[in-house]
Amino acid sequence: MSDRKKVFISYSWDNESHQNWVLKLANDLISKYGIDVILDQFELNAGKELTYFMENAISEADKVLIILTPNYKQKAEKREKGVGYETSIISQDILSSSISKIKFIPILREGEQFTSTPSHLVSKIYHNMVDDTKYYIKLLELAKLIYDKNLVEKPELGPMPDFSDLKLNDPLISVINEFTSEKNLNEKLDKIIDNYEGGQKSISEKDSIVKLVQDKEKFYNENTELQIKTHYDGRDSIIINCLGFSAIININGIATNTAKYVTILVRYFRGYISFNSSPMYFPGEEPKQISSIEYKFDLDKSENAVWKSKTDVINSEKLVNEIYSTIIINLKNSKSQNFRK
Repeated sequence: MSDRKKVFISYSWDNESHQNWVLKLANDLISKYGIDVILDQFELNAGKELTYFMENAISEADKVLIILTPNYKQKAEKREKGVGYETSIISQDILSSSISKIKFIPILREGEQFTSTPSHLVSKIYHNMVDDTKYYIKLLELAKLIYDKNLVEKPELGPMPDFSDLKLNDPLISVINEFTSEKNLNEKLDKIIDNYEGGQKSISEKDSIVKLVQDKEKFYNENTELQIKTHYDGRDSIIINCLGFSAIININGIATNTAKYVTILVRYFRGYISFNSSPMYFPGEEPKQISSIEYKFDLDKSENAVWKSKTDVINSEKLVNEIYSTIIINLKNSKSQNFRK
């Protein structure tokens, strides 16, 4: 019996850009992760029966990926065209399936949950693929979901409780103890951050980020045709340049006796960045900032260093991966506009 998975992609033909994104998703799942994809753009030619294709595809697929957009929600709820017919099949399948069976994976592509999710899918957790700068990270996570792999490993079971213990029979005891434990842990982590140990951890993470950036530069230069150049000023700034797109990573607030004020500011540019205080640019070629994001140094519950943004908490390895991913996506989106279709 084959371990390969087969998926069907249900989506609305919103516009050419959206169709191309869905086609890319299908191609990447096939070529990068060995997943057999059923997609109308592959299968439907003149003369073929649309309704038979949809019925057969949903029935054959191990998973059904549902690409959520405001237009998809509208067509699904009004039962319009192909999306409406697929919705009738999908909603019936959901009702008749075991709750534990995970066949349908909603993927949020545009909008928000309330603007893009049809009523029959509201109870399901969606996979967020709105941000194209995180496309390849989210693609890997999606492949794991298709292969029924956990994104987070489940811990080992703890010891069985002794129910003869009077403390277990008062639920407030556990609530108080959990709260106290969390409070004490957070106070402990705050103290670590704001002393010599925290300072040394932040210095170590800075050195780790520099090495990760340089290792990635070597890895991509050896395994792709990209020409990536990184520059480290030896103190607190790193530059990554790649074919006219770049990022500068400023690590601020580093000190030997505290990490309380340590932050990382990552700024992305279209154009070449240099440490030269007065670099020479031809008119119109000056670097233009595309976006920026700031992270604050923190510790997780295991005292491992992490970086907190307004929306995320990540370690240094994932931070560097996201920086490179954003540069490459910015480069690809710009250059591919002129590619032949």
